[in-house]
Amino acid sequence: MAKSSKNETRKLLKKSKKKVLFLQNNNMQKEIRIKTTDKKTIFGTLDTPKGKSKGLIIFLHGLTSSIQEPIIQNGSKYFTKQWFTTYRFNFYGEEKNARKLESTSFKNHITDTNNVLKYFYFLWYKNIYLVGHSIWWLTILYSKLTNISWIILRDPSIGGKELLEDVIYDKKNKQYMVNRWDENNYPINKIMYKDFCIPSSYHIERISKIKKPIKIICAEHWLQKAWKRYFKNITWPKDFIIIPETWHCFDEKWAKEKLFAETYDRIKKN
Repeated sequence: MAKSSKNETRKLLKKSKKKVLFLQNNNMQKEIRIKTTDKKTIFGTLDTPKGKSKGLIIFLHGLTSSIQEPIIQNGSKYFTKQWFTTYRFNFYGEEKNARKLESTSFKNHITDTNNVLKYFYFLWYKNIYLVGHSIWWLTILYSKLTNISWIILRDPSIGGKELLEDVIYDKKNKQYMVNRWDENNYPINKIMYKDFCIPSSYHIERISKIKKPIKIICAEHWLQKAWKRYFKNITWPKDFIIIPETWHCFDEKWAKEKLFAETYDRIKKN
């Protein structure tokens, strides 16, 4: 049963012995650290609305990104105002016991996503929604989705060749590197490189086996053409929307509000 009142939420957070970051406008924000089986720590932030919660939204960021990405950080504020609890976590970070991008793998991300889901499955949430951006929606694809109500994918990567276009090999340092939007190169290991080499057709075949409703929100100038072809492989309830005049990170001034509205439009109908 859902335990979503503010008092019940406070009791649960106090019982969990985690640090409450601050209270602002009657909304509670709290750091949640989840231990993994290989003794790493998943660092994340839980934002709770001021009253009865309609459900939990879990955000998954993209490659070389974090929970500070505007579409995630501002999205959390947006959805708490709509009476949803949100949790956003980092797949890697600078904290002492966090995973590091250069030493992690696709398998680690799947395991960590499952650890997050398991943590919240045992709490009070009746409706859980997964919102993934770019490449790490792929972790959703291979995770245990038993209690998930809807999956919302934001300009999801199709994997394979599309990912490899961003990878270079530094011969001097014998290191694979990912070149990103900020023109910096980020190191990845050989295992992650092999993960990038998995053909997109393999992931597309997998998506046809997911028995969960999915909404795909694409930017006009990036991956929407590919997803128009692959969309037909989704057999369960599905939505597809393209936000005009946008790029992959939805950085345009007006794009975020449109992205949030399209995400909320699906969730509120559940």
